Amino acid sequence: MYRYETAVKNPTGLHARPASQMTQLCKKFSDNIALVCGTNRVNPKSIISILSAGIKQGTAVTVEVEGENEEAVCMQIVSLIENLTD
Repeated sequence: MYRYETAVKNPTGLHARPASQMTQLCKKFSDNIALVCGTNRVNPKSIISILSAGIKQGTAVTVEVEGENEEAVCMQIVSLIENLTD
């Protein structure tokens, strides 16, 4: 398993549009992916799961990926999180 911790910089957090982008990206991969925010474990392949987590600006997020290309997949997700704009 590969893990990477980052923080959400987007002023409006992971609202509908960025959550949709996250879901579309994560569904491309067969790897097991999770976003860990405090005690919450979120499935980023489900937009409802992301929106239910209420991830706001400044929230620390650990991206966990388990699979064949886990480091590359993880870094693509981290890049999306770190470069979100409204």
